[in-house]
Amino acid sequence: MRLDEIGWNSFFAVDFEQYKDRGWQRGRVAQEQKNLYWIFTEEGEEQALLSDKLFENIFASEELPAVGDWVLFRREPGFDKVFIEVVLPRQSKFSRKGKDTYGRNYTKNGTSEEQVISANIDTVFLIMSMDRDFNLRKLERYLTLIWDSGANPVIVLNKADLCDDVQWYLSEAESVVQGMPLHVISALQNEGIDELRQYIKPGKTVTFTGSSGVGKSSIINRLLGEEKQYVSYVREGDKRGRHTTTSREMIIMPEGGILIDNPGMRDIKLSVNEEVLDRTFSDIVELIPQCRFRNCQHETEPGCAIKAAIEKGELTLERYENFVKLQREARFYEQRKRQREKNIENMKYGRKYGNT
Repeated sequence: MRLDEIGWNSFFAVDFEQYKDRGWQRGRVAQEQKNLYWIFTEEGEEQALLSDKLFENIFASEELPAVGDWVLFRREPGFDKVFIEVVLPRQSKFSRKGKDTYGRNYTKNGTSEEQVISANIDTVFLIMSMDRDFNLRKLERYLTLIWDSGANPVIVLNKADLCDDVQWYLSEAESVVQGMPLHVISALQNEGIDELRQYIKPGKTVTFTGSSGVGKSSIINRLLGEEKQYVSYVREGDKRGRHTTTSREMIIMPEGGILIDNPGMRDIKLSVNEEVLDRTFSDIVELIPQCRFRNCQHETEPGCAIKAAIEKGELTLERYENFVKLQREARFYEQRKRQREKNIENMKYGRKYGNT
């Protein structure tokens, strides 16, 4: 397996230079389950564990290897697994705010509020189905996370075969995606799938995200041309999907390109700053300087451009209210992030100078 075929490039080569003389090999994390990792290497697939040194120097869960990460590993004579020594810096990452927990499946000093879903990705396929799953406010949350990842967003509306008014869903989505690529497909009937292939190229990585039951695994099966990913069907009673994919997994396409399948996301908590949020709501941000007063709160002030746009039907009240809500979340996250980073630095300092 050639490393460039699974995403190795000059960005990672620069950081690899400092480790060349240690004899460590390169690999990319394809799957992780309970602190056991499967990595793709030049020699094939290997099972890996964290080395003791790497484990001891990790203070936050986002520092752990994630699917898509490039790692350096060593072999131990007489042992059937390899040991990960280094996680190379990420070119991009798709993440969300996680719970305040101590480590992942083990006790560590320090907490983390960020959950890395997939690393070193080029494109994020956001899958929404044209049924009860469809929600513009949820779409705005997803888009904010994708912009923060450094990858390119592609919105995919699935289940056209079950939809009576495709044009309505399409128009609604277009009102918030602001010109981003948007595709309507039916994975069940294999319609529109070929449109997605333009984003899947040798050496490039596409990660899938969306709620349970929206058809992520079905789309991957169509792209692969085989039933590789297990598919479960939504319940007829409430049309809610079950979690089909139970762990993140990297898949190599036969014609080149890398796909990452992810479990459905229930909680979409932001781990972004306000600058990223402004990109999702650029239409609102552009209106704010047009207000008569510089410190306009967009409530009762005369000459408010936000209120005028809502009254004219150019901006929905629901979109503006979601913007304000996500602003509060972003500010709170930034505040907690700064405190967390300070705590982690203090712990690393204590470990370095034996003050733990």
